[in-house]
Formats: sequence, structure tokens, C-alpha cells
Amino acid sequence: MNRVAPDLKLLAAGLLLAVGMGAAPVQAQMFEVIYNDDAGVGFNDNQSVSPVSGNPATTLGAQRRAVLEDALSIWASRLDSQITIRINAVFDDLGCGERTTLGTGGTTWLSREGGLPKSGTAYPGSMVAALTGERFDGVSADINNTYNIRIDDGDCAESVDSFWYGLDPVELPPAGQVSFLELALHEIGHGLGFLNLTNSEREFIELGGERRPDIMSTLIFDIQRGETWDQLTAAQRRTSALSGSNLTFKGDQTNVRAAERLLPPAQIRVSEPVANLRQFDAFIQGFPPFLPLEGLSAPLRLPESPNPGAPVSTWDRNLACTPLENAQFIEGNIALVYRGECTFSEKIRNVVQAGGVGIIIVDNLSAGSEGSVSRDRSIAFSEPPAIPVYIVPRNTGTLLRGGLGGGRIYTLGYANQPPRGTRDGLVNLYSDADNEGSSVSHFSNRMVPPSVMNPSISNVAYGGDVDFVPDFFYDLGWPDAMGKLSQYTGAWFNPDRSGEGCVLVTELGEQIPQMSCYLYRDGRQFWLIGPGEFNGERFVFNDITVTSGADYGANFDPDDVIREAWGTVTLTLRDCNSGRIEFSPDETQGLAPFSTRVRKLVPTDCNRTASQQPDRGLNGSYFARNGEGIQLAALDAIDAWFITWYSYLDGQQVWFSGDGRENSSGQIVFDNVISTSGGEWGFDFDPNDVERTDFGTIVIDPIDCNRVNVDFQSTLEPFEPFSEEMRRVVLRSCD
Repeated sequence: MNRVAPDLKLLAAGLLLAVGMGAAPVQAQMFEVIYNDDAGVGFNDNQSVSPVSGNPATTLGAQRRAVLEDALSIWASRLDSQITIRINAVFDDLGCGERTTLGTGGTTWLSREGGLPKSGTAYPGSMVAALTGERFDGVSADINNTYNIRIDDGDCAESVDSFWYGLDPVELPPAGQVSFLELALHEIGHGLGFLNLTNSEREFIELGGERRPDIMSTLIFDIQRGETWDQLTAAQRRTSALSGSNLTFKGDQTNVRAAERLLPPAQIRVSEPVANLRQFDAFIQGFPPFLPLEGLSAPLRLPESPNPGAPVSTWDRNLACTPLENAQFIEGNIALVYRGECTFSEKIRNVVQAGGVGIIIVDNLSAGSEGSVSRDRSIAFSEPPAIPVYIVPRNTGTLLRGGLGGGRIYTLGYANQPPRGTRDGLVNLYSDADNEGSSVSHFSNRMVPPSVMNPSISNVAYGGDVDFVPDFFYDLGWPDAMGKLSQYTGAWFNPDRSGEGCVLVTELGEQIPQMSCYLYRDGRQFWLIGPGEFNGERFVFNDITVTSGADYGANFDPDDVIREAWGTVTLTLRDCNSGRIEFSPDETQGLAPFSTRVRKLVPTDCNRTASQQPDRGLNGSYFARNGEGIQLAALDAIDAWFITWYSYLDGQQVWFSGDGRENSSGQIVFDNVISTSGGEWGFDFDPNDVERTDFGTIVIDPIDCNRVNVDFQSTLEPFEPFSEEMRRVVLRSCD
């Protein structure tokens, strides 16, 4: 019943061409897929299938295409290009066996021509096209992706029955299925340049009659020798490729982001010695939630419930396979649970329902034995765990059990060591003498959380997590996506929590993000607002404020506005249309933190280059009187807009929202603006409690790029009609 996740290797391969360069026309799309399967096969398979989580397609081929194109939207949200990058995609027989290949990805051509960041260096075709706007004459595609058609047969690889074509970011692949989204992200990543292009002897590729280092090799660093691969001989590179933690990547952006993300080895600490020990090595699974470095401290308790299977001696009632009989004893504490008789997810669910805050799973096998789960990322879940999960070998579990009681406090935390998968502040590349084909062109498999560019599928990138791999590409020279930051503009909400949400706009040449959120407390509206920063994967708004004290319309006095720091709001992105918002109020607010997945009210085409973004020039925050104002967000539809109007009534915050369209006179008319009430904060929110009332009409008449006239025509008492000129919070140049 307990399942071990597959450890299937992913290989990179590519066809190299050497012909003349030629210009290509500028195109709107970041990526274009060329499906090369025959009719009725692979991506064109017409076999009827049922829709799967987040993927409504009803044929196998259509589901496969939907996942691949979703993976491309995720990459397109983070990169930019001068022209469209073309991808050959096909299903083929890649064989079965002990090291089953799920897929391959690579470049179709290389160049060392001018216009590239490092002269005399071989670049993969996708990077050349992105940086120069040119590709080789006669080349139909820049990237090759091939996927193993035999995986869906169900008998090709141990522990794998099929690919999973789901796209729901909060649902895990079922047991025995491998996330095709994670695989597609991985193989596309190889084609984008996560690809060392030395041969089996670690010789550089031959271009123009000379062996040239590839761009990745210029940043592969051998710590023992203190030199990058382009400074080593082929013989030295052969040794370096299999030198374990000596093999690192020296990209500055990659290592900064890795240091923010990766965790040290897990450790359990005890306030009073157990068997003369205060610290015990542990392992953590690869799924969030991940604890902060200070860890989680609480007493340790044994959950008790009947064993549904065969007796397991002293741990017989501590399997947590059925609802706990001593739930009141577990609430607020860490549960010590033995492996066996049911799935890990069932054990975690029963502990969570009893109020447990963490779980330590004791392996029922000896450490290092076949089937042991006492290593990172070695267990599978049917649903994301709601609490931190630590795993210990059987002998450690026996010691912890012997130390129960006595007022001891147990801390689930980390050892005072560098993050796993790093050395001397540099992230490790994969190095394995038993799997040389995957060495070097992957990140180390020891990382926690895992990377999408690890050499094995972890089934944790089902939500589109590409961790710090975009930073790897920026270090190689790929254009980042800062030039299309406005693609994130819009109203963000959770369809299951209709009635609340946030609006994101960008200021000052689209480089400064501004977030406002519209929420409830005790049935009343309140709103938050503040500027933030974008780090490539998330928007962080650390200076969020909440206000009070003023009144509406002619009675508004900016001197009445009281401002106070509220906390932090973070939007972590999946792509340009979906992600997760985390609300972290200061303790003074008396509100519990919570997070929710969100998506755009009107989706954007993520697969656009910066040069092809629509005009969002009027996006932004506007005000006439300090302390209230509007936010205008251009939606990704013809002349479609969303407005939020944040103000006050009798000293309390109120807000109004609605969508509108531009008329023939250039005005933006919002004729279905509403006011709401009745909701609650956080996990107590129920969309059925939200009451909606028509506010009236708001008309925006642009004056110039920084000023608009706003006409409020409310039919809702006591909000009297009025008009005023508003200007941007952050002024732009109107040239």
C-alpha cells in the first residue's frame, strides 16, 4: 500500500546542423509546435478518453497537446525572444527496461556566429534565434522533443502505468502515473539550453573546423581544480563529470535563487536527551509545505487507532490508517506514525483531522534496504500533504518512541549545514558513474525541494514549478521576461471564492507592480494596497497598508485618513494566468495567514514576445485626493477593462468593482459596477455569504497618459454622484 516514486532517467539528445544563417520575420508567438506524428498516433491519437483534472480534452492526442502547450505557456511567461522558437514534437518508441527513457529533448542546431554574448562559443539554436532574431537557412525547428509512446501501454517501466495528463495545479498524479507536464517542462528545458554539448569523451563540439566550448560548459565549475570546463582538458572533464559534489554551476543568478529556495538536511531536535542524543537525522519529502529554517516545535505523541491489517507488534495501534481514537491527545502536537497497511496520504489525513501540526513517519524497513523510504523524495502521495512530513529509519523511530513523555519538546527542523545539492555556495550538477548519460546536463538529485531539471521525475512540478531554472537560462544569456511584465496585469481571483480578489497593475514603464486586494472582515469590506517587487517567479508586496477614517465624495478629507502597516502579500506564479496568493498579516491585525490559488478573471495569451504585447498604456493607479483612488487594468480582450474604486463611508473602507469597454469616443464605460458585503476573512470565507448590490456607472475619460477624468454616477445610497480629475500615482513620460 505504501508506494515508492519511480526514479526514471531523462536523457537529452539533439541533431546538430551546420548551414548558413538567414534572417527570419518577427512573429507574435514565443513558441510554435510542429507536431510530427502520423495521423492517429501520438499527439494526433484520436482515441476517446475522459477529461482529466484541469484538462477537458476528450481524445488522447488532444490531451497530450494541451499539456505540451501548457508547458510552453509556463516557459513563455519567463523568457523572451526576438522571433518564434519552433519545436518538433513527436511520440516514438524509446524502449523499455531498467532505465526506461520517458522522453528526450535537445537542440537541432548550433551557432558560434556574431551577435552572441560570448564569442567563439557554441550556442543552441533556440538561444541563437531568441538573441539574434535569425536562424539557419532551411531549419524548420530549433528544438526536438520526443516522448516514449510505450509508457501508456502500462507494462514498460516498473511502478509506471501511464502518463498523467492532468493540469490542475493542486491535484497530484494518481499512483503509477507520471506527470506529463513535468516531463514536458523538463525536455523543453533541455532544448532551451540546459544541455552540455560535449561528447562521450567530453570533447567539445566541432564548429567551423575547431572544437568550441558550449555556453553551459563556460559556467560548469570544478571546485577541486578551481576552473570552469572551458579551461580544462577533455581528460580532466571526464574525471570532473563523475566527481560528485565537485561538479557545480557558477551562474550568479542561479546560485542566488538556489540559496533562497534549497533546504539543508532535515533534522529532529529534542529538548532533553533521548538515549543520550538530542539530534536525529531525518528526511523530508519533496512536497510543500516546507518548514522555515527555525522549524516547528511541539510535543511528540503516538496516535492510536485500530490496525486494519495484520499485526505489526509494538506499533500495531500507531499506523494512523483509521480515524484516531485519541484525537484530543494529538491536537496541536506532532504525531509519530509507523509505516504500513495504508497509504501515506491516509495516515497524514487522519493526523490532520485530529489537529496534528506535523508527522514523523517511521519506516518499517531497515535503512538502505530495498523499498526503504528513508531518503528524500522517495514516497508518493495521492494528495498534497497539509502538514510537514518527516521520515526516519526504523531504529531512529524506536529511539524516539522510547523518549516520549517527560515534557520533551521535539523540533522538526534542519541541520546547521549548507543546503542539500550545493557546495561552497554553488549549486551541484548531477554526477553519477552508473548513469553517465544523465550526468552534467541535470541538476543534482539531492536537492530539496527538487528541481524540474533533476534527472528523475518527482511528480512535484504538476503545478508548473520551474524553480530556479529560468535563472540558469538568464545566466546563459537568455532574455528575461521583464519586458513583458504587464502580461500579469488584471484581476486575480479564485473561482471557488467568488466575491473577493486582487488587482495587479504595473507602473513606470511597466516596471513597478502595484497590488490592491478586496476582502472582508466580520461581513464588512476592507481593502489593501501597496507597491512591490518582481523576482521572476513571484511578486512580493512587503509594504501593504490598510487605511480608515475618511468619508465618501464631497465629505472626503485626506487629513482624516489613518494609515497602518498591514503585512505582506505574495503572488507566486505558475504562468501569466495562474498562481497562488499568500496573505501574511502582521500580528497586530488579529487575522490568521492564509493562501489561495488564483487565476486571471480574463486570461492573457502567455505565448507572446515582449514586442507583441498589447497596449496597456492606461494601466495603473490613479488618485485625486491622497488616500483613495482607482486602479485600471487592461484585460486581454479587445477594449476590455477592469476597475476597482477604493474609498470610505463613515470612516470605514468600502470598495467597488466592475468590468467595462471602450466606446467610439475613447471613453471607458463601466456600467455594471457593484458593491458587496457579507464575506469573512480567510478560511471562513464562503462565497454564498457575499451579497452584491449595483453601484451604478463609472466613466473614464482619458486626458493624457497620466490624467483621466472620472465620473461616478451611483444609484446606491448614500454614494452621491460626483466627478473629478485623477492622475497617476507614478507619472510616465507622455512623449
